[in-house]
Amino acid sequence: MLIGIEGGLGSGKTIQLIRYLNIDKREYNKHIMCNIALKDIDFEPVDVFKLLEYEKSETSLYNLTVGIDELTVFADCRTSTSKANRIMSYLVLQSRKRNVDIYYTTQSLQMIDFRITNHTPIIVFCEKIFDEKGNEIDDIRKYTIIDRCNPKQPKLTCYYMDISVFYDLYNTDEIVKPKIR
Repeated sequence: MLIGIEGGLGSGKTIQLIRYLNIDKREYNKHIMCNIALKDIDFEPVDVFKLLEYEKSETSLYNLTVGIDELTVFADCRTSTSKANRIMSYLVLQSRKRNVDIYYTTQSLQMIDFRITNHTPIIVFCEKIFDEKGNEIDDIRKYTIIDRCNPKQPKLTCYYMDISVFYDLYNTDEIVKPKIR
């Protein structure tokens, strides 16, 4: 499964990514790879080459979830012929065969290579919440999920979440850098 998480600065994208990774680890015991450091969740750094060279005998690469914060750094639509973009496209297009679930965040889906967004059946939109005076409500975010797994009958789900419970699971100031050989 491929799930994209979109939203502006501070909208709760990375927190939603961490939430999904946490659920996959704790409830489904999936192996986690992520491009940001996680606290209290066993993970290994994303190595796209390792994923592409996957052998069925490598159990660490089976039943796997990959979390990529700021996918635009790896697969910007303006650099569609770059090595990083091609590698990410290959990973996405082969993820089902490799039993890999991929979650990614972006500030704008339009900034990501269309070879990836065209194959993303579930999009989560993240929003800050404001009170009647226009003040941001710090610890609450609104999430809207569009599930297009069945394109003829997409599903829409909205919910609000207290994001403060996820603050200690990662460093919100970590700079995302791609690791491409």
